[in-house]
Amino acid sequence: MTDSPSPKPGKVLVPAENLRVFAAALLQKGGLSPDHAGTTAEVFVWAAQRGVDSHGIARVPAYLELLAKGIANATPEIRLESSTPAAVVLDADRAPGPVALTAAAEEAVTRARTTGIAAVGVRRTVHTGAIGRYVSKIAEQGLAGLAFVAGMPNMGYTGVKGAAVATSPLAIAVPADGRAPLLLDMATATIALGKIRQAKASGAPLPEGAAATEDGTPTTDPEKAVMPLPLGGAKGSGMSLAFELLTSVLVGAPIFADFHSGDPKGRKHRQNALLIAVDPAAFGGAEPFAESVEATLATLKTLTPADGAEGVYYPGERSAAVAAERAADGIPVAPKVWKQLTEAADEFGVALPALAGERARSTARVVTERPHRYARQLVSHLGRRAETSWDDERGEGRLLFQDGVGTLTAGDGALLLTVEAQGGSPERLEAVVGRHLVRFGTKDELVVEWLRDGGEPGGTYRAE
Repeated sequence: MTDSPSPKPGKVLVPAENLRVFAAALLQKGGLSPDHAGTTAEVFVWAAQRGVDSHGIARVPAYLELLAKGIANATPEIRLESSTPAAVVLDADRAPGPVALTAAAEEAVTRARTTGIAAVGVRRTVHTGAIGRYVSKIAEQGLAGLAFVAGMPNMGYTGVKGAAVATSPLAIAVPADGRAPLLLDMATATIALGKIRQAKASGAPLPEGAAATEDGTPTTDPEKAVMPLPLGGAKGSGMSLAFELLTSVLVGAPIFADFHSGDPKGRKHRQNALLIAVDPAAFGGAEPFAESVEATLATLKTLTPADGAEGVYYPGERSAAVAAERAADGIPVAPKVWKQLTEAADEFGVALPALAGERARSTARVVTERPHRYARQLVSHLGRRAETSWDDERGEGRLLFQDGVGTLTAGDGALLLTVEAQGGSPERLEAVVGRHLVRFGTKDELVVEWLRDGGEPGGTYRAE
């Protein structure tokens, strides 16, 4: 597709920078240093901005869990073990993948500037994230980048019962002057594990040959499917095994053999990677290379589209278009993910990010003799329309609507409610919310007085 899909009902839009700052704040509360939290958040937002939501902001809660359980090391001692100018092993010490692979990409570029081509093997990292980001960072420096990753077996292998190899991804990025870089980012599986979970939730059948039961029998029933099948059968499973040799075995940290050894330690989560940077200047010159890349991509764009095709695109072109649109309009966050992020923000005391687009924001001062009792009633009532929370001891609460957020604070003789919502006007926001606010006020002679951003007075509502 060439355009970013419109947000589905229930999704909120958040500007990319706001989302990055928010994610970084949560990850820092989870134990990462400011630099490592910022790096990890940047990788998540990069993926989300390109429509790769499975590796986007939805990963924040999962990473917080990895950090809390000690699976990911919040304070890793990353070190380089170099044997030649063009090759080095980076021991990640269980650092989050975005931290380790960002460092590896930067190291590969630095070395390739001198040697023409350089490889960095990454040992003992935890969930590499969207590996397209790391080769893109290499391409941003005018070099071509390649990356391979090996992880825990979770995919079938041709002729084998059960999970045998990993859905190991590969990524290639080539710089293109005046265009988005060519970016090929793919897994060796026919379908992502997340797609199986989505099908299970919706009840939709899976494509033929995409998934299998626990014993490796192909199935289209999402209730029976537990793992994806390799892309192209023996081709995908063969690629996965090759990536295990070129990453895990190469850096002295095998996964496949340990996983199938019967030793419980072999099942401990970890991943390994190999990043390669290639400097075109070492192969005949950067300018001729850039000119030929442009000629190649321009020629592709002139080819006649097949019947029914929207157009002819090179890898990475459509995701770059999605990124441009989401940069302008904001990144959509699914309700379930937004709920998880809100809960994490509550736990760590992190402010939610401002939403994208036109926003209406007002603060209601609800005058009532019993603000705590009123807040409990309001939260109970709105629980049918929003995700709600209320701490009676602290006198604080939060509301998560379909398209906005609200905060509650109880004081002497009044309750303050600040609401921010996408679209609409302050007048409409006050009218809609005001009707709910006065619902429980008949015994308290309740009055709702609105104050808009900038100090402008809004509407006043009274209980009848």
